[in-house]
Amino acid sequence: MKSVLKALALGTVLCAAVAGCSTTGVGSQAKPVVLENTSWMLQVEKTADCDAVPYLEFLPGNRVTGDLGCNRATGSFEFDGHSILMDKVGVTRRMCGPQYMALEARMLKVINESRSVSQSDKGLTFYDAEGKEIETLVPEVVGSCY
Repeated sequence: MKSVLKALALGTVLCAAVAGCSTTGVGSQAKPVVLENTSWMLQVEKTADCDAVPYLEFLPGNRVTGDLGCNRATGSFEFDGHSILMDKVGVTRRMCGPQYMALEARMLKVINESRSVSQSDKGLTFYDAEGKEIETLVPEVVGSCY
């Protein structure tokens, strides 16, 4: 009888230990990101001829707007706190100098390929469907060119 009680007690301790370990992963999940009423800009090198830093502004009602470097963008997006889809975004079609078009290509990649986001001390990081990092935007600072 003593051996049965010892086995039962040992089993209970092991079960509690395993259950305790399995719950630690829940607390380590990333917190949902809040995008509404936030603006995020591209990190670019500070230059003398910098006009405006490309940015995306996430507005109430799942609307997005921004300056991509040369053209403006506006539209809507779907977002659940982690997953994002910006497939209804219209962009103006003017041509600019090569340096501005290169910045715009980076921003268009964020708009067209992003499927998830995470927020950290570095900024707001966008990932593609395979989880590969596309770009990290930083909080917008009006009038600044990084």
